[in-house]
Amino acid sequence: MKTLATIALTLTLFTSLFAQDVMKYGVKHIKVLAEDDKVRVLHFTPSKGDKTPVHSHPETVLYVVKGGKIRTTLPDGTSTVTELKAGQTSLRAPVTHSDEALDDIDLIIVELKK
Repeated sequence: MKTLATIALTLTLFTSLFAQDVMKYGVKHIKVLAEDDKVRVLHFTPSKGDKTPVHSHPETVLYVVKGGKIRTTLPDGTSTVTELKAGQTSLRAPVTHSDEALDDIDLIIVELKK
């Protein structure tokens, strides 16, 4: 059991170390609206079924323009479905994850670099 836990932790850390900046994938549903040395503002507009590969975000502010459901999966395989509501704003800790839109959604993501 201890070996299994060690392997899971190693895989999680390994995946986190090699997670990419989401913009390096060139997915059509993410665009940079503005960027400087302190923040990056992303417009995330996936259609139902669109997937984003494993990537990382620093601390972020999330604003929901058009709500819907999204499935996020962490490097350890844990998956959750979240229903986002239009007008909702949230502060999020740094995260490495992949996602799949279960509905058409529209989000503004402000990544805090410093």
